[in-house]
Amino acid sequence: MSSIASKPKITHRRALRKQLTPYMLLAPVIIFICCFMFWPIINVFILSMQNHVVTKPKQWGYIGFANYVKIFTKDTVFTKTIWTTLRWVLISVVFQCVLGFWLAYVLNKKFKGRGIARALALTPWAVAGVMVGIIWKLIMGETYGVFNDLLKKLGIIQQNVSWFANAQSATFSIILANVWRGIPFFTLSYLAALSSIPDDLYESAKIDGASAPRTLFSITIPMIRDTIILTTLLRSIWTFNAVDLIISMTDGGPNRGTTTLALYIMTTFKGKMDYGYASALSVIATLIMMVLAFIYIKWGKLGKEGIN
Repeated sequence: MSSIASKPKITHRRALRKQLTPYMLLAPVIIFICCFMFWPIINVFILSMQNHVVTKPKQWGYIGFANYVKIFTKDTVFTKTIWTTLRWVLISVVFQCVLGFWLAYVLNKKFKGRGIARALALTPWAVAGVMVGIIWKLIMGETYGVFNDLLKKLGIIQQNVSWFANAQSATFSIILANVWRGIPFFTLSYLAALSSIPDDLYESAKIDGASAPRTLFSITIPMIRDTIILTTLLRSIWTFNAVDLIISMTDGGPNRGTTTLALYIMTTFKGKMDYGYASALSVIATLIMMVLAFIYIKWGKLGKEGIN
């Protein structure tokens, strides 16, 4: 009788062990994430409520939401960087997405030398951001820049233009460099997505007499919609946080005309060594990205439900 009674206990233990095994396997990863992701976030929020300028240790202390009040009421640079950041992210990502899709659409066709063309198209993605900035700063140079020479030969300009002399042309320059750098990411992602679309759909559309634009908007884009949403979201986050290319090209100038929020946070942190204020700016930047990402994902889901 005792052996029979012990069998349900053994079975229960095995079932419990089977249920706990996935969590035990995930435990190291969860602990790692908590230590190296969630704790720094919490620490930044705590630091954002303190006056913590490294060079003024006697003034360290808790000041509540004073840093946040200062950001929204007195910091004119913050307001300027918000609009600069939105312009930088929106224009860059839109052009990267459109040109990346067009390039992927072309490279997805079968033609001689397609492998070489694909390799060359992905080359900019392998170049470091600082190196991209240096290359494009030389290209956009006023005296010896290739860009000015090309525009003069095309008859678009009559004399060399100083592309880094004012905020508008400097913003155009860094966006142009960023678009060149980011196109391969979209091209690679869209190539993978386009290759997964069944050829039967295109053959059926061709038999039904569908035009190329109709096939594009009725088959191709809806089939890779999830990829478009994911890639644009990821690239928006990366562009929002990018500082290497801007520093190497304009260093945020002239007159802070190309200073994005991420660059402003970095200069406040490293230049002024004001850890408390920089932390408050970081918290706001994180909240902005979370809200925009949430709205974008919800919009993408609503659009997908509308198509279905």
